[in-house]
Amino acid sequence: SVLNAWTRSFLDKIDNLKFLSYVGADGYPVIIPAIQTQSLDAQHALFSTSVYADELEAIPANVPMAVFSMALTMEDVLLRGTYQGIRRVGGVRTGVVEIDWVYNPMPPVPGQVYPPLEMKAVEQFSRGTVSPFH
Repeated sequence: SVLNAWTRSFLDKIDNLKFLSYVGADGYPVIIPAIQTQSLDAQHALFSTSVYADELEAIPANVPMAVFSMALTMEDVLLRGTYQGIRRVGGVRTGVVEIDWVYNPMPPVPGQVYPPLEMKAVEQFSRGTVSPFH
């Protein structure tokens, strides 16, 4: 699945900081705080439109969007997908993002989580420059 169990539980923590970002019609990035963002299922994130309503209503449907979530413990995750627009989920007006890419920026192993990258065997080592300190 796109959002694994750790990513979903991290995104669902209401006290984590979360931000939505997309490129506006003028070509500049738009960043909107969205602490209310949570996972809907293993492929979608949703957020209530009750906070920053004007900014959220202005987001055009089908625009590429990033969702960044971080905790004060320095854990974070970056999600990318397509904004599906506003719809009612459980009777609440929400914006929905269909996630298709997940990135872990945290050590010790930062990198793309989804879609999984193909493992390739190392077939040749190149000789780097020799340090003057050796």
